Order: sequence, then structure tokens, then C-alpha cells
Amino acid sequence: MQAVKNSLHEILESLPPHPITKETFDCLVSETLSKPESASSAEHRKVLWEYALRNEIFALASTEGQALKDPNTKYYEQLRDRLDLVLTFTENDVCEQVFPFNILADLLETQTIPSCSHIFSWIEERAGRLTEGMIPQKGKALVLLRTLNDLLRRLSKMGSTTRFCGRILTFLSRVFPLGERSGVNLRGEYGPAWEGPGVFGEYGKAEVQVQPVKEETKEEDAKMQVDEEKPEGESEKQEEEQKDDFYNTFWSLQYPFSRPTMFAQPQTFGQFKDAVNKVLPVIKEATAKERALMGSKTSLSSTSTKRKREPDGITEAAGKDYFFAKYLTSPELLDLEISDTHFRRQFLFQLLILLNHLLQFTKTLKAEWASTKNRSLHMNFTLEGEDAQWVQETIIKAYEELRQTAPNGRAFAETVHVILDREKNWVKWKNDLCAPFDREAWSEEVEENGVKRKIGLEEATKGVRQKMSEEPKDWKYSLGSEALTEIWTMGYRDLSDLATPFQAGDVKDFVKKVKLEDARIDMRKKQLLKTAERIAQARAKAAAASAPSPAPVPVPVTPQEPVPAPVPTAPRSMPSSGPVPLQHPLPAKPGTSPPKPQPTLEPSPAPVVPTPAPVVTPSPAPAPVPIPVPPPVELPPDEQITKYEENKQRLCWLALRIARDIHLQHLTKIGTGDIVKLEEEIEKEKEQEEKSMLDDSSLPSSQEVGGQSPMPSSSSAEVKTGDGQLPNGAPRDMEGDVKMEG
Repeated sequence: MQAVKNSLHEILESLPPHPITKETFDCLVSETLSKPESASSAEHRKVLWEYALRNEIFALASTEGQALKDPNTKYYEQLRDRLDLVLTFTENDVCEQVFPFNILADLLETQTIPSCSHIFSWIEERAGRLTEGMIPQKGKALVLLRTLNDLLRRLSKMGSTTRFCGRILTFLSRVFPLGERSGVNLRGEYGPAWEGPGVFGEYGKAEVQVQPVKEETKEEDAKMQVDEEKPEGESEKQEEEQKDDFYNTFWSLQYPFSRPTMFAQPQTFGQFKDAVNKVLPVIKEATAKERALMGSKTSLSSTSTKRKREPDGITEAAGKDYFFAKYLTSPELLDLEISDTHFRRQFLFQLLILLNHLLQFTKTLKAEWASTKNRSLHMNFTLEGEDAQWVQETIIKAYEELRQTAPNGRAFAETVHVILDREKNWVKWKNDLCAPFDREAWSEEVEENGVKRKIGLEEATKGVRQKMSEEPKDWKYSLGSEALTEIWTMGYRDLSDLATPFQAGDVKDFVKKVKLEDARIDMRKKQLLKTAERIAQARAKAAAASAPSPAPVPVPVTPQEPVPAPVPTAPRSMPSSGPVPLQHPLPAKPGTSPPKPQPTLEPSPAPVVPTPAPVVTPSPAPAPVPIPVPPPVELPPDEQITKYEENKQRLCWLALRIARDIHLQHLTKIGTGDIVKLEEEIEKEKEQEEKSMLDDSSLPSSQEVGGQSPMPSSSSAEVKTGDGQLPNGAPRDMEGDVKMEG
């Protein structure tokens, strides 16, 4: 034991000045543990080191009062060094894992609140090392939770330690998961019941607390009974009774606020309803009176040009930071309390909490959570239709009073609304026995080489992300979209072209529409041709890949026969030596006629001249193999082309119908109803008319040539001839209509 104490003192004496890093503590502890020790078990050595460390820490903690009197004290630095040593020894498996938390629990019980704040700062800094491997609801987690809850009980909920309480609660929410049930009131237990004046009793009404009456007042009452009572005395007595009644009614509401379970009694809701209906008008009157006073103050301050006094600033600062230690229930103070803005807000907030709680017990909402396993939150109470409507209306009135209460009434009301709305979600979670709501990270199970494993989101989307990072291909529509590209190809160049409506009044308009339909048909045919060519090429490639390679053709060798004398021919290239391949006839080129067979001249028999050696006759050069031309692609019937053709035919008929009434003389010239040719004829006629008008203007007038006009008038040109023919030769049928050929 003495050796362990000596080693610990050596470590403390060799500590460098602050700040000290974790590596320094690890090095010192490792050197101490590497020294040879007496032959003892590991458990025995753990007990010795734990005792030495605990004794050293509490020996220092006993000097807290004397050390803090010195302004230059190093008490907190020494305490932090010893706690770091305890944590380092625990990490080196010299002490138990729960040992640092036991030290902290005992230390926080013996230290003052300022010292506990410094110790908790050390806990916050070492949170990662302290909570490593910690399992909620087991082992050191329970010790830490119990220690901090005990510390919270020592602290005040209001005043200077409020911030310290917030630090502890924030630390617990960070260390423990959100679904931890240790901080949840699962049994639905309420705080202490209201014990002040105006208690809801078993008698069905609020008991009026009467103060003891002095003897002098008794004598005065006796005299009053003898004499005739004045009307003023009666009015004062009635006012006192009303004040007492309101006093008891107001404070009696605190009991259902603290005990909502009493609504299971049948008469409780009726009493509560009557009490609220009495109190709310008084609060509304106080709010209106305060707003009227504030309005008069603002009007006076706007007219005066004096500088603001100092008390105004004090009241503004006091309005931002306030708290009530406890309700003061003296009857003389009730009027002053109701005139206070913060007091009225406290009461309205309490009322809204209880009313929102009662709304959970309607028939529809109660049926949703009544089947949960947490039976401790249930209550034998159901809010009926009329009562539920009254609760809704009272909630609206309470919110309206909060909005009207100055200062910042609207902001306060909205904050209360958000808090109560979120509280509903927590209540529902608690009714469901605090079901875990943490979701695991997304994962997917894949199989590689027969082994299944889970992969995360990043690995699963790696291929998609790489594909998205590649440069996009060229867009197939040069002008952004298919519609824009189509209208540009059809000839539209300006917005005015699209805005100009189609006027079916002339053949020229129909010709434009027919040309647009032709352009659409051509575009559609080109698209279909490109698609068909791609399909044909893909099929040809697939057929070529699947076809087997041709086997080599064997060349037979024949014995050489005597050859007649060579006939001189045109020079030709020398053939290569070797076997001569057989020439097979090839099929004729598609679209051409087969070649005619040429007559061969049989040579006259000549004397056979024996040759001493066989002579190889040169084989003719192989003829070029003709490349087969693919047959023309036949387009399948297309719905769009059929639609365009129908539109074109309809437009042509409409154009011919108009031309029948205006340009009847040209219908016999266009053959099968070609409106493009009809337009050309109309334009020619216009040119001739313009030319004739120019000629007429250049000739002398009819008076100069003896009153005779050299050109026939338009009326005489339209007169029928004797054989039923028009002057231009267009025949008419019996009904007078022009006959069309074909």
C-alpha cells in the first residue's frame, strides 16, 4: 500500500504546469505501471489504486473552505489533475469502469454549489472519454444519471442557478438518447396538490374561509342590528360578499389545475365551468382598463416634449426579467395581482394547459389512445358535445386575452400556442410507452461472390453519381425542344408569324397551310427513314456476327492437255503461280438485266504439236464481286402521316370550294385539283390584268378614235356564246355549273 501511495505522489509532483495534455498523463501512468511490483493479484492491485486515488481526492476536497479564501488559490486546478489521473488509470484498466462516476457522486455531495459548477465543467470537457462504451440503463449510465439528478434537486429552479440547471439538462439530453425513458413521467404522477384558500370540497362548492372577528366589530354589529340599516351599509356589505366570493372562486381553480384527475367526479366539471365563467370577465375588464391607461399615457407622452425619466427604463427592464417565488394569497392583494400583466398571463397559461388536456377526453380522441398499454394515464371521464364546445370557446377567449395583454401580447400568445401544440406530440409519445423514434441509416443488402453484405447510401449511389458527373450528350433538338425545332423547320421566323391567325378567305392562305402539312409529312418521313435504317443496320450487324465463316473451296488439279497456238491478245498482268481458283457465276446486280451470252468461235482443228513439258495456262483475273444494294426501305403506315394527309385533303377541298365562286374559269386548267397550280394560274391572271391596265393607260381614249373602244369591256367578256360556252372555252352543264375533268 505504501508503494502505491509513493508512486501516486511521484506522479503528482512530476506534473508540468497547466495546461496538461492527455498524452502527458498517459506517459506518466504508463511509466508508473511498468515498474516491478510485489507479487499480488490484479484484483488486489485495483483495490489499492482505487483506495489511494479516492483518499487523495477527498483529502484535497476537505481543504475547500480554507483554500477558497486565498484569491490566488490553485484548488480547482489540483482537483482537475486528480480527476484526470482517475480517468487515465481507468482507461488503462487499473480501476473499474464505474469508479470515476462513484468518485464524482461522492464529490458532488460534499462540495458547495460553486465548486460543483467547476466539477461539472470538467465533466462536460471529458464527456467523450467518460461516456465511451456507455450503455443506457446499465452500469455507469445509471450512476451518472442518479448523480446529476441529485445535483438538480440541490439547485434552485429560479434565481442564479437556473443557468446551471440548464447546463445539466442539456448535457443529459446530449449523452442519453432522446427516447430514454428515465426522464419521462410514465405513471402520470402530479405534483403536490393545492393547499391554499378556496378548495373544491366534497360538498360541491368552494368553502369560504371566514377570518376571526374582533370584539369591537361584534359590538358595532349589535348596534347596527338595533338601529335601522342604511342603504349604504347594505351596498358595502354586498360588495364585501362579492369580493369574498370572487376571492374563493379564483383561488379554488388552483386545485383542478394541480389535480386534473378530480374531473372523474361528476360534479367537478360543472363547478369548474361556473368558476371560469366568473373569473374570465374580471380578467378581461382588467386588460381593457390597462389598455385604456396605456393609451392615455401614450397620448400624454406624445404631447409633452420633456425627457423621459429614469423609472420608465427601470420598469421596462423589470418587465423582461421576472419570476414569482410563490403565489401570495392574501385577500387584500388579489386586486393588485389581477392588475398585474404577468399574473394574468400566468393564470391564462394555466387555464389553457388544463383545457387542452381536457380536449383529449372527447369521444373521438379518447377512442384513439384508449387502447394503449399505459393504463395509468387513463381517467374515467368523457367530454360530451356541449362541454367540448364550451372548452373550445373558452380556449379562443383565453388566446384572445393573451393577445390583448400588453406588452408583446401577440408574440406571447403565438409562443404559448406552439408550446401546447408540441406538448400534444410528447403526450402521444408517452401514451405509446415511449416508442423509439430514431431511424437507422439507410442500407441495402447486396450479394458479392455468394456473400451477402450491407452497403450504405454512399456506396450504393456511387455509380449513379459518377454517371451524373459525366458530360451530357449533345441534345438532339438543336433549338431546345421538339416543338421549337419543328416550327422553325416549317418556316416560322418571328412571333408575328405565330400570332397571325389563319384567314380562310383566299386560295393563297390554303396553299400556305397545305405547304405546312407537306413539310410536316416530309419531316415525319425522314424520322421514320432514319429509324428504319438504324434498325436495318443493327439487324445486319447481328446477322453477320451470328453467321459462320465460309470454309475454303478445294481446287481440283486436272492433267494438262495440248493447247492450240496462242492467239496474240492485249498485254495483261502476269498471274501468280499456284493453283487456279474456280470462277463461279455471280447473280446479276439488282435493278439490271442479266448479261447476254456471247457466241464462242470454235477453232478449226489443227495438228497436235507435242510439247516437251507441260505449260501452265494463265487463269483469267477474278472479276470484281458486285456489292449487293439493299432494297429500298418501305415505311410502315404511320398515324401522324395519315392525319397530315387528311388535313391536306380537307384544305384542298376548302380551297376548291372557294375557287368555285371566285376563280371558276381556272378550275379546268388544274387537272386533278392541284391548288398550287391553281394559285399559279391566279397569279398569271393578275399579272395579265395589270399588264392590260398598263396598256390601256398608254392607248388613246375612246373619244380620240371615234367613240369606239378598242378593247371589249369586262361585262361583254362574260356574256355567254350561242353554244353554251364561256369566252374562255370552259363548258357548262345543264345546271350552269362548270364541268371539271376527271
